[in-house]
Amino acid sequence: MSNRDLSVEKKAQILTAASELLRHKGLQALSFENVARQADLSRQLVRYYFADLDALIAELCDFLAKGYRDTLIAGVVTVGQVARLEFFLDFFFDLAEEHRMPTNLEVYDSLVAYSVGSTQLRERMCSQYDVLGQVMVHELAIAHPGLDKAACEELSFLFVSMMHSHWSFVASLGYSRAHSRLTRKALDRLIASYVAEAEFHPAMEKPWARQS
Repeated sequence: MSNRDLSVEKKAQILTAASELLRHKGLQALSFENVARQADLSRQLVRYYFADLDALIAELCDFLAKGYRDTLIAGVVTVGQVARLEFFLDFFFDLAEEHRMPTNLEVYDSLVAYSVGSTQLRERMCSQYDVLGQVMVHELAIAHPGLDKAACEELSFLFVSMMHSHWSFVASLGYSRAHSRLTRKALDRLIASYVAEAEFHPAMEKPWARQS
């Protein structure tokens, strides 16, 4: 194994350990000592790959996103062009039986909490949610060509907001996963209401704009 391959493997081992630590024990348990113990590695080795916790958490954000992206892409290839929006929505509420979401949903609440004091992580997460929102805009436009761009952008923001809040309730607070169907059906009704609207009046000019 080359040095580069070994480095990639060790970093993945550390990031997986950090994810498991956050998932089961929460943000209050996050430390180099605990991550090293979870990974069965030395603290010095963890510090070799990550200079500080900000760097570790920012890379964990990308590591988790890649897992979602890989699973989602595999499912999109399977379902093809026709049912992409349906699959896309089913996937993010863990209703796509053949392509289940990764079991690390609680970790995202920890990441959001950590981002309050970390500009690096906050920018990383905003960028990822923005990309997810733009993918949703694209899929909505394909599935419902009658929707204008402003309506698609509004719906995409609502989808991402609902999806994140949903899993905060279900994964972090322990509500039943049966609520996934409730939220998923609510999204169908929401999209249908936008499609049926005779004349769309956007609620704001740029739904994905952030505070300056």
